[in-house]
Amino acid sequence: MTARTPLADKTVVVTRPVAQAQNLLSSLGQYPVKIIQFPTIEIRAVENAEPATDLFRSLAEYDTVIFNSVNAVHHAMRLIQSLSTTFGKQRIAALGPATRAALEQYGLLTDVVPKTGFRSEDLLDHEGLQGQNILIVRGVGGREYLVQRLRERGARVDIAEVYLRLSPATRPTVDLCTYSVKNSVVLIHSADSAHNLWALCTRDEQRWIATVALIAGSQRIADTATAIGFVKSPIIAKDASDAAMLDALLTWAQTSG
Repeated sequence: MTARTPLADKTVVVTRPVAQAQNLLSSLGQYPVKIIQFPTIEIRAVENAEPATDLFRSLAEYDTVIFNSVNAVHHAMRLIQSLSTTFGKQRIAALGPATRAALEQYGLLTDVVPKTGFRSEDLLDHEGLQGQNILIVRGVGGREYLVQRLRERGARVDIAEVYLRLSPATRPTVDLCTYSVKNSVVLIHSADSAHNLWALCTRDEQRWIATVALIAGSQRIADTATAIGFVKSPIIAKDASDAAMLDALLTWAQTSG
């Protein structure tokens, strides 16, 4: 990349968990941009995995197993591989291409993926997710929208919670206030990330992040950020994928001056 791409002299605050941020960081590394890693979520396995393990012992009872994230795949497969059970005729659904790719790492082919988008609403557009026995694999305290809509359609739904999303115990030593408000942008991939970022920042940093540009992965995330205290109207990416967030970032850089 040349030295005068739109991102030259810009500062990008990346709030994704360390492991999940690697692809985005690699893409950003192609540009002359200052990258601030400020993870706002820490991913851990659940302390008591027995409830989820019990459900995995009964995989044969389910018509469809839905994995709602890459983290759900990796943490679930560690438990499933420890059991003398395997997937049989169940349909496997993934809430997006990254989750599908994670399943493929374990030799599992995905039958159901949203045609567009990464939200529960997008998955529900797929025909056939009704009147079945369905297992949803997710993190603790995941969004209930998918569960509620499937039950309204007559499905019996069980939930295997295999990981925790926590606010990090420590934060980076960087002082965000030292960076230009005009030339800085914060990337937010989830509502939890917005809440945790605000909580992790000092009062001065809260004033800083309230006025810098914000790119949100959905309207719901943008609404959360606005309710927390972000003053500027968030830029809403097509979705929360790395590619969509990068596209929104480049668009912002071209118009920010």
